[in-house]
Amino acid sequence: MLKIKKISTLALLISAVIATTACNDKEKTETAQAQTATQNAGDVKDPSYAVGALFGTDLKGVVEAQKGVVEYDQEKLLAGVKDALNGKVDLTNPDLASTLKGLDEKLRTASQAKATEQVQKAKTDGEKLVAEFKKKDGVKETKSGLLYRIEKAGEGDTIKATDIVKVHYTGKLPDGTVFDTSLTRGKPAEFALNQVIPGWTEGLQLVKKGAKMELVIPPALAYGEQDLGTIPANSTLYFEVEVLDVKPTK
Repeated sequence: MLKIKKISTLALLISAVIATTACNDKEKTETAQAQTATQNAGDVKDPSYAVGALFGTDLKGVVEAQKGVVEYDQEKLLAGVKDALNGKVDLTNPDLASTLKGLDEKLRTASQAKATEQVQKAKTDGEKLVAEFKKKDGVKETKSGLLYRIEKAGEGDTIKATDIVKVHYTGKLPDGTVFDTSLTRGKPAEFALNQVIPGWTEGLQLVKKGAKMELVIPPALAYGEQDLGTIPANSTLYFEVEVLDVKPTK
C-alpha cells in the first residue's frame, strides 16, 4: 500500500517555528517574504491552517519526489484530501484499492530500475577510479582488493587493529566529490581502528605513526550495498590519510 508520512503530534510544527527563528539575516528576510505570501493565502495564526500547511508541505514533497514517474493533478489531489477529511472516503472500495495498488507497483518498479541504474553507475565509476589509480607510481594491491599508495611510511611500531588512531583524512567518491573530510572541520578524527570500515582497518595496519597514504577501497571493504545518501550503494571510495598519533587501546 502507498504510504504517506502522517502527522502524529504538533512537535514537528513547533520545531519548524523554532528553526525559523534561528535563521540568519538573509534567511529571515526570505522567511518574512514567504510569511507575507502565506498570510495572503490563509490565516497563519489559526491552528487548523497551520497544520494544513504542514501536511501540505509533506504532500508536496511526496509529489515532487515522484515526479517523472507519476504526474498528479493538483485539483484531484486536493479533492481527495477534502473528501477524506469529510469522511467520504472508503479505503476498502475495490476501485480505490486497485488504483493504490497499481500506483504502488509503478513506484516500486521505478525505484528498482533506478537502483539498478545506480548500481551499474557505481560499478563503472569504481572501475574507472581503480584503473586511474593503478597508473600512479608505488600503488600496491592486497589480496582483498584494497589498493594503497604510501607517500610516507611513518616511524615506530606498525599500527595494530586494536590501536586508537588520530588522523586527518579526506574521502572522495569516484567522480571526485568530497563526501567527508576532517580538514574543513579543523579537528582530527580519533577512533579504534577495528571499529571502522574494513578497508581502513586493513590499510592503516600497513603504516606507522606519522604516515601519509592514499587508499582506494572497493565496496566490499567499504559500505557495500548500503546507501548512505552522500555515499551511494556499491561505491568504491578514495581516501587521503595522515596518521597523526597512535595509542594502544587501554
